[in-house]
Amino acid sequence: MNKDIFFLAPLPALKKRTRLAKMVSILLKQDHTVYFFGWERESGELDALRWGDSRVQEKAILKKGGYVSKKARMMYPIWMISVFLTVLSLGRNKNLFCLGWETAFPALMASFFTGSKVVFDDADRFSMIVKLPEPFNKWLRMLEKWTSQNSFIHLVPGWTRYEWRSDNMMVLRNTPNLIDYESACSTSLERESNSFVVYINGWVGETRGAPVFVKALESIAQLDERIVFHVAGRVDSLAGELLIKHRNTRFYGEINQAEALAIYSIADVVLTYYDPEVEINRHAESNKWGDCVFFGIPFVVNSEVVTADKFTSSGAAWAVPYRGVDELVKLLVFLCNNPEYLKAASLAMAKHKEDYPVFDVQMEGVIKRIGEKR
Repeated sequence: MNKDIFFLAPLPALKKRTRLAKMVSILLKQDHTVYFFGWERESGELDALRWGDSRVQEKAILKKGGYVSKKARMMYPIWMISVFLTVLSLGRNKNLFCLGWETAFPALMASFFTGSKVVFDDADRFSMIVKLPEPFNKWLRMLEKWTSQNSFIHLVPGWTRYEWRSDNMMVLRNTPNLIDYESACSTSLERESNSFVVYINGWVGETRGAPVFVKALESIAQLDERIVFHVAGRVDSLAGELLIKHRNTRFYGEINQAEALAIYSIADVVLTYYDPEVEINRHAESNKWGDCVFFGIPFVVNSEVVTADKFTSSGAAWAVPYRGVDELVKLLVFLCNNPEYLKAASLAMAKHKEDYPVFDVQMEGVIKRIGEKR
């Protein structure tokens, strides 16, 4: 297998996405050299997030546009053209990791000229994120299926998002990689005595439960001061700002994966919410669920997320409606006062370990597959 691996993603740097960062750390352990071509949406992002290793070269092939904005949406066709031209410029027989359909599709088109292998990493199905009128959405789904079937490998975090299956599709679960897990396990954190720790991490945004969490915490603070929210990650919403400023919140900021994992050691329960108004959120495959499996920590999820059914039905997690603030408050107060339910849920969580292998093992299977002939 060629030791040069090329990543393309509509992100400013590899560290911006946990899934990509885990892939790269494993590839470096196997003496690969990584080249990244991305989209620097805000000035200075790439320099702030650079990997800091000579074996990883990162370059922006598109700049500006921001994130959730009309301008950003308008720039996606430009991104796709940039990817097409970049893949052509790389020459023949390269190994390409492409994040999202908007990257894999133009890369695949270019690969018909270059003979490169396209690994389509479909972490978030594009047609479930964008809202297009019919028949445009129908055409988009047809193109997604075509891209899936013609890529060398189509990596998916789970099966429920797809109405087809092909031999080239592989499940790559969102689990911790070994080095981060071992680092987290060797980190000693202290928790406040007699506290009940509710852990929230990742993106603390409007569609990830922040409005629900801040309302719940306001009610909980009047009922039981022992319940404390520990928050780590990116906060980009008004509700998120109110949440991290609450007297019963401990905010860690944006920290690396090993540091975020270490907090599980002091957590009693984790909150994983996804606004069901966004289609893909009902089919979430959360990194946090894999983390919970490894650390034996139960989680709470909103009941509209169908992919969490295997956890809730086994007793490893609890589900309440997304807008059900009162239900969430009652559940957390109950769990705080009845720790035996947490112990039972932790035991139930252990039963899921077989389905959630460490990321390194999964990634080694992907690398081996790439080395095979077409």
